[in-house]
Formats: sequence, structure tokens, C-alpha cells
Amino acid sequence: LGPRLGGSNLYLVGMMGSGKSAVGDILARRIGNYNFLDTDDIIEKATNMTIPDIFQAEGEEGFRDIESQVLQSVHPYVRCVISTGGGMVCKTDNWAKLQTGIVVWLDVAPETIIKRIQGTDRPLLQTENPLQTLTDLLEERKDKYNQADVRIEVTQDMDENDVSDAII
Repeated sequence: LGPRLGGSNLYLVGMMGSGKSAVGDILARRIGNYNFLDTDDIIEKATNMTIPDIFQAEGEEGFRDIESQVLQSVHPYVRCVISTGGGMVCKTDNWAKLQTGIVVWLDVAPETIIKRIQGTDRPLLQTENPLQTLTDLLEERKDKYNQADVRIEVTQDMDENDVSDAII
């Protein structure tokens, strides 16, 4: 796959809990001469804060601004698999940067995501009905996700290696 990519970045998009970070790391290693970057990890290191702490201090809009700045700093790199935050696609300016590479949407059903992220601290899901909130968020973002170059339908029985296989 590496030679066919010609140095283009692979951007993984999808809802929180869709497996972008786990798949991205495996994918970069499999391609061989690609590095893996996780925008959420970069944000946490750059701010010395966790994502939930940033949401609490800055709100969602403040977090999205930081996320955009991080994308601005990483998108000029080449030969990278870049895992993005679930809401990265919400800003039009971000889409322009994502489209400089190949965008892969990990499409996972909300019911599967809820099972995966149980016990984790996801700021946007601190609601009375997290599954409904997740379903609503997916509906809001679906038009953006559908603009991806590649859609990988991730089923409940697929693990990170299976998803990486599907991408390759």
C-alpha cells in the first residue's frame, strides 16, 4: 500500500470510539514507512490537559479551535496515518486540509460504539441518554463523513486488525 499512496497522508475520521487511534497505529506499522499521529494525543500533550478537562475549561467550541490548530500543524507532513477527533469534520476549514490526503471513514453503529466506550469519560456523552446523543451526533455529521474518499463499514465482530485489513 505504501508505494501506491505516493506519500499522501491517510486521515481516519469517524465517531468517538470508532477505533481510529487503535486502527491508525496498526495501519501505520503495516504500511511500513508511515508514522502514526493522533490529534487527540497531540492536543493533550500540547495543552497538558485531558480532553475532558479542555471541554470543561474551554467548552466544545474552544476544543474545536485547538483541534483545528493541531490539524493545521500536522497536515503539511507526509507519509502519516493521522487519527482525528470525531468532530474534526465539523469545520469546513478542516475538510480542506483533510482532503489534501486520503480520508477514510470508520463507520461504526452507535450501539457498537456505546459498548466499546463504556466506562470512559467522553464529554459529549455526559447526558441522560448517551446512545441517543451519539445517534444524534452521527446524524449531524453523516453528510461530512460521507465526503470521505473511502468508507469502511465496521461491524461489531471486527477487531482493529480486521479493520486495518479492510482499509489495505
